[in-house]
Amino acid sequence: MDRHTVLSAQDAVADVFDGAMICVGGFGPIKNRPIDLLTALAEQPRSTHLTIVSNGFPHQPLAENHQVKKLIGAFGGSVYRRAAASEEQIRSGELEFEPSPQGIFTERLRAGAGGIAAFFSPVGVHTAVAADKERRTIDGRDYILETALRPDFGLIRAAKADLLGNLTGTGSTLNFHPVMAAASRVTIAEVDEIVPVGAIAAEDVKVPGIYVDRLVLHDRSRDAQSEAEEQQRRRRREIAATKPLGLNQDQMALRAAQLLKPGQYVNLGMGIPTRVANYISADSGVLLHAENGILGYGPEPSEAEYRWDYYNAQGQPVTVLPGGAVFDSFAAFTMARGGHLDVVILGGLQVSAAGDLANWWAPHMAAGGMGGAMDLCTDVPELIVIMDHTTREGEPKILNACTYPLTAPRCVTKIVTDLAYIEVRPTDHSGARVDNGRLILRELAPGVSVEYVQQRTEPPLELAPDLREMRFSPVELALAP
Repeated sequence: MDRHTVLSAQDAVADVFDGAMICVGGFGPIKNRPIDLLTALAEQPRSTHLTIVSNGFPHQPLAENHQVKKLIGAFGGSVYRRAAASEEQIRSGELEFEPSPQGIFTERLRAGAGGIAAFFSPVGVHTAVAADKERRTIDGRDYILETALRPDFGLIRAAKADLLGNLTGTGSTLNFHPVMAAASRVTIAEVDEIVPVGAIAAEDVKVPGIYVDRLVLHDRSRDAQSEAEEQQRRRRREIAATKPLGLNQDQMALRAAQLLKPGQYVNLGMGIPTRVANYISADSGVLLHAENGILGYGPEPSEAEYRWDYYNAQGQPVTVLPGGAVFDSFAAFTMARGGHLDVVILGGLQVSAAGDLANWWAPHMAAGGMGGAMDLCTDVPELIVIMDHTTREGEPKILNACTYPLTAPRCVTKIVTDLAYIEVRPTDHSGARVDNGRLILRELAPGVSVEYVQQRTEPPLELAPDLREMRFSPVELALAP
């Protein structure tokens, strides 16, 4: 009855040919990547001119060995890490980068898995993603044509497999692995444990064995190093610096959390927005969503509560509140683009007076990292941006018009900065739509004046009739030092 032979990582990738397209699963922690398979591939220098399909560049030795000619993914570079070999090669033009929003990247794989050649998407229509793509208006809405991805090989990760190739896992670790397994012509699964057929209950199978061709048992000797790196990541959480004036990052996150209402489904993006979870309790009635595949999570865990396999969109560990659920990234983005979210909270590099958002590329970045933001902006009624009011150089980040490539036009409804809380209104006092939008200054950070905020904001601000200073209780201030 057994269908699969367990191979070494080296044997499993031995037939990867020159010019192959390879998709690589994984999101966040190193343990969620098929690191043994990636290491074996990097040790096989005859496999060159590869096209890698991955959320971001998955393994720097592949770039250092100059084995990759093209990357298709949501992150070509990162605000948080610079000068990696892959980013330098993108900057020089040696490595071609095809940016694909995270949810559409997932949908392109799903289309390839299902034999669908292409589809029309509303994501990124008015951005750089739409360049050179066919456009069509359907029922009054604009779309662009996205083509399917059908990789030659898929390298994925799971906690457990049986010898029929059925895979299972725990926590929020599924992300891209199921759809990559289905889309690839040859799927290789790196797993922690291999059990007899029947040891995985049918309802616990996350990836059916029909999609899996080869099994590799993960080398646990690597885990000590991976755990040390993950501990370093957990300790790396930036301590909110004391500022001479304005809110620190935790206070900004706290103010955004105060804007949420019971019963809302809320996505938190990377950066400062992840801190909002620390102010969401089980009795708040707010259900947090992350695109790696978790709904109903809460604050970061204590050391005693810590489990590596429950984490958010930034790979940070989280707790799961009663009633929470886990799933894959395809389901997560279906929730987002399908209009099931009530609020999205993102970081920002620039916001325009009209509510345009730019948050994925800045001049210092080789290629930028759009992640899932474009998908998240597509069909959500409320989008809150949390960001510093100015750049490190003191330049305004709230502008008449964005100068960086857009994430999405006219999507931002509220802005929380270290200096103020501002509402974005797309209509005038009569309710008629206005091209430039209106910015309503509703609250000031403690000790900050209207003049101070306006001097650091390019468009004019309208003062709310009930403009006031932000209010935090002593308990809240203790939580957000």
